[in-house]
Amino acid sequence: MQLYRNHEIPRDLTIEDDKGKHLPALKVISECINYLRDHLMKQIENKDLPVKKTEITWVLTVPAIWSDPAKQFMREAAVKGGIPNSQLMLALEPEAASIYCKHLPVERLAAGAKSALGAFSPGTKYLILDAGGGTVDITVQEVQTDGTIKQLYMANGGDWGGTKVDQAFEEYLMELAGPETVYKFRGEDKAGHLDLCREIEIKKRQIKPDQTSKVTFKVPITLSEIFEREKGTDFRESLASSKRVRWVGDKLRVDPDVARGFFDNACQHIIQHLKGIFDEAKVRGTNTILMVGGFSESPMLRDAVEKGFPGKTIIIPQESGLAVLKGAVQYGYEPRIISTRVCKVTYGVGIVRNFERGDPESKKFDAEGTLKCRDCFSKHVEIGQPVHINESVDEQVYYPLYSKQTAMSVPIYTSTEKNPRYTDDPSCRHLGELKVNMPDTRGGKNRKVSVQLTFGGTEVEVKATNKGTGEETIAKLNFLR
Repeated sequence: MQLYRNHEIPRDLTIEDDKGKHLPALKVISECINYLRDHLMKQIENKDLPVKKTEITWVLTVPAIWSDPAKQFMREAAVKGGIPNSQLMLALEPEAASIYCKHLPVERLAAGAKSALGAFSPGTKYLILDAGGGTVDITVQEVQTDGTIKQLYMANGGDWGGTKVDQAFEEYLMELAGPETVYKFRGEDKAGHLDLCREIEIKKRQIKPDQTSKVTFKVPITLSEIFEREKGTDFRESLASSKRVRWVGDKLRVDPDVARGFFDNACQHIIQHLKGIFDEAKVRGTNTILMVGGFSESPMLRDAVEKGFPGKTIIIPQESGLAVLKGAVQYGYEPRIISTRVCKVTYGVGIVRNFERGDPESKKFDAEGTLKCRDCFSKHVEIGQPVHINESVDEQVYYPLYSKQTAMSVPIYTSTEKNPRYTDDPSCRHLGELKVNMPDTRGGKNRKVSVQLTFGGTEVEVKATNKGTGEETIAKLNFLR
């Protein structure tokens, strides 16, 4: 979740474990990826499959709401984990799920009705709700006449995944046993704590909105033993006066209203956010919600979406928790199926231009007899603007500041605003620079340098061209600090 929450991601970012110890995040993630890579290669070897390492395309899925720095961090972790950069693709999770559902029959579950649906036909608009463990990814797409997928609304969402239910249960457990007991249980019985986490994961898929019987959670007996040691009283007796919860053996039996309440925070955030999206002009005419991700298997979330949007068709594929995984494989074979994405930020170049009325005096300076303004933002692509994949956005031309200048720096910036004026505005972030050589000064200040941005797959490429010589400088943007 640090990769989602942190806007600035340094390469030396650390992850804290449950005891407060820190390790470099790059090392932790790369080791996990390396383990999975080795596991696959051993399976291929054991089955004597005629597959060479150089023939494998690896697809790494990431949440669509992650920032560009977070995506680059994962790419570098995968490379560090032994996957060649040239054989690595990044896939956005809701898009991968969409590709899977587009090609396979799915089951519609809306107001109790069930009917088979085929692949989406051209012109179909649908909202993808990818509810995973940590994050919820939401995007809106449309199937084009050629079968490709166009994004209509930029990816968005938040940290309202299934772990919010886990947190709610743990908070309830702290109310019953006390925070100190729960903390000591975590530290003293790690295996037991993991068993409890697995138990909660199972119950998330079982608790129903119309449930009338108590919900039983199997809790390691260690918890009650620690409670008795710390409090000097029996855990079962401490709950005897409550009508909503009982402790029987190693089981916590909870009133169904209490169990349903564990889902309130996550479901309310999701429904409220979805309502805001459906109010957007670009989304009008979208009558289908496609629910994927592990948390979408929860009857409580399904019910909340159905009640929140009674006029919409709710589609939930079989094995919705595997939709991203299977769709990522299909994306690896057919990456061009995503034809258009919507920009999540504004991209531009930091420039010097003529000083204008209203510009800050602190930015004014003289350049060969002309008053100039530094730190200006020249917009190339606007937040919310659709961009075609692997096609360059219209080029813009820039000129050297001085007649005898022999090189030009092209600093690249992003902004969360539509029309940022200066590169040092709070919304702006410096990504990096390209350097263009201009050794021939005979053209003075009339020498041209063009800059183009290309949105290829899930990453951005910048090309600067010296129009006088045709020399090109191309760079993948470096988003990490």
